[in-house]
Amino acid sequence: MTDEAMRFLLGVLLSGMMLAANAAPREPAEVAVLAALHRMHAEVPAYPASALEAAILRLQPDVLCIEVRPDRFAGRAPEANKIEYPEVVYPLLESRPYRVYPMEPENPLYDRIGAPYMAASRAFHEAQPEAAAAFAAYGKAMYAALQAYWTSPARVNDAVTDQLMRAKHALQEALVGEGERAGWEAWNAHFLQVITRAAEENPGKRIVVVVGAEHGYWLRERLAQAPGIRLLDTAALLSE
Repeated sequence: MTDEAMRFLLGVLLSGMMLAANAAPREPAEVAVLAALHRMHAEVPAYPASALEAAILRLQPDVLCIEVRPDRFAGRAPEANKIEYPEVVYPLLESRPYRVYPMEPENPLYDRIGAPYMAASRAFHEAQPEAAAAFAAYGKAMYAALQAYWTSPARVNDAVTDQLMRAKHALQEALVGEGERAGWEAWNAHFLQVITRAAEENPGKRIVVVVGAEHGYWLRERLAQAPGIRLLDTAALLSE
């Protein structure tokens, strides 16, 4: 065989190997959705900020998806309600090389999604004050019951909690109307888009999504069906 023929054959073999490598299925990313309670961490004895930190460490992430805007994350800006970031997440990042994906949209998308959602809520309170008061009382009672139920971080992340949050939002959408439904769907869909991108960019890695407890059911339902993702049972992992 001539040198030219040999080079041609080697080229064909290398091209075939590259095509086979590119065609091989990517290892799915593992995703665990970890519910946070924002300011309520101080009101749930079994799930203070220190327990949230322990839960993140127990889940052993390579990647964190977090519920803040990219610009606020870049500046480590204080969060009025989401105390888990200045108290837990940001200190963890000082000593651990997690890759981080902020999930909230930047402006103008932040306002484009949020403005109609807030407008629908204001209109509901103005047009139906009695219904709004009844729904507020329902929400307060639901959270009081959950505070009694939340005897561990695992329970904040289990099917019982997700079922109650799903029911709350179904009722909220039925009462407030299309603006509520569309806004809630769009907000969560943006979170999902970021998580999906994180999974595509980190195949085979473990991603922990730190997000408010009300988002847990929505994200878990969609992530369970998402290609390239293996959804983990957060409650089971925290119970081990």
